[in-house]
Amino acid sequence: MTSARRWNPLGGVALLALLGSCAGNPVAPLRELYGRGEYQAARDGLIELRRSDTGNAHVYALDQSVAELAMGRPSDAEQTLRYARDRLDDLAGKSVGEWLGAVLLDDRQLDYEGADFEQVIVRALLAVANLAAGGGDAPAYALQVLERQRQLIREFADQGEDNPKDDYKLVAFGSWLRGILAEDDPLKLGTAGEAFERVVAIEPSFALGHEALERVTSGRHSAPAHGVVHVIALVGRGPFRVASEERVTQEVLAIAQVIWASLRDRVTFPNIAAVEIPALAFHQDNPSDVQVEVDGTPLGATAIVTDVEATARREFAAMRDWIVARAALRRAFKISITEGLKEAINRPEREADETRGRRGRGRRGNRSRNERQADPLVDLGISLGGLLWTALEQADLRCWGLLPASFQVMRIEVPTGEHTITLRAGRAGSSVGAAQSVRVLVRDGFNTYVIGLVPTLQGGPPPMTNEPLLPPQSL
Repeated sequence: MTSARRWNPLGGVALLALLGSCAGNPVAPLRELYGRGEYQAARDGLIELRRSDTGNAHVYALDQSVAELAMGRPSDAEQTLRYARDRLDDLAGKSVGEWLGAVLLDDRQLDYEGADFEQVIVRALLAVANLAAGGGDAPAYALQVLERQRQLIREFADQGEDNPKDDYKLVAFGSWLRGILAEDDPLKLGTAGEAFERVVAIEPSFALGHEALERVTSGRHSAPAHGVVHVIALVGRGPFRVASEERVTQEVLAIAQVIWASLRDRVTFPNIAAVEIPALAFHQDNPSDVQVEVDGTPLGATAIVTDVEATARREFAAMRDWIVARAALRRAFKISITEGLKEAINRPEREADETRGRRGRGRRGNRSRNERQADPLVDLGISLGGLLWTALEQADLRCWGLLPASFQVMRIEVPTGEHTITLRAGRAGSSVGAAQSVRVLVRDGFNTYVIGLVPTLQGGPPPMTNEPLLPPQSL
């Protein structure tokens, strides 16, 4: 009968296996449904996920909102997006101490706070949804786009050195939308001019921005007895996350050591060669543009005002070292805990040996052979547990998988009256997708907005408009 219970290494391994168990990505098949045009089925599945996995409800809500837009339900999409935005705002800005709570496994254990570009684009999509629903909050949502991105850049603290987020690519779509929403009101030309100046500053190669600024300066919205149709196209499917093995460079170690030193009494940092992180991947089969027809006459292709893929790519490049450093810190804590556990278990044995050594070799023989052989087994069990613990770590691949790859626009000046606007997915200047049309009413001197989702080369759902033509009432 032993006097004390010994640590069971096999039991520790089983516990770690239980902690690391997780299901596959439940959103992937629903995103495939969306890509095939089965928007209702995708939405229903996402709603069910929100009910069954409440901790990630806001992540599923982001995708759900896009499915609702595709179904022609912009009011529902706006409500869903507001929930997701507010939840992301509540979770944003975790301190180092908070996210180190994931040290027991990985970032999948934390609430998903969203990538910075996702926190920005959610506001852009809110503006689009509100506009499609005929609401009056689109200008306020549009204003939040650039404000939120600048806030995220400003709030990032990096121990007084250069801020890597200063390299972010700013999003021009919010300013563009704010400008065109103000442009047809003579009392808001100042607001429109200010917004278009920002567009030109952010996207100097965007020709429509320069034309808009010139138009506002001249004070001419449209010719007499004409109005303007603004096409807003949400094109392609945006970036998603995949696991990637990244080398721990000297730059990464420098970042990690600064944080490590602030959290521990000693600066010594374990030697770590590589870690797994969530990297970006991109759809290779996205449309490049949207071909637009008015009353059967082709007018050309939409132009990109905000490239979400380029925005995400620049953000990832700016923050890559910090992402790798964060993963390296988790690995360092696992190594330290494993080695610390071995040290704590073996220290009493060493101290006892040292005491017996001082008292003479004779008494050392009183230690049993079983006790002398137990230490290597315990050490081996802890080492195996530590290796399994590390192996169970996975990159957090949660993301907003259905956000558009780009926001594209076209401005069309047409005579007042009824018109048919037709959109087709385009690739390299040619129409490749099925035609989708909407009938609109154009009023003298005012804007009409057509919003189209074109996620794949096959096309997308029918466009939406803030000025729909109602079918004639039967007598």
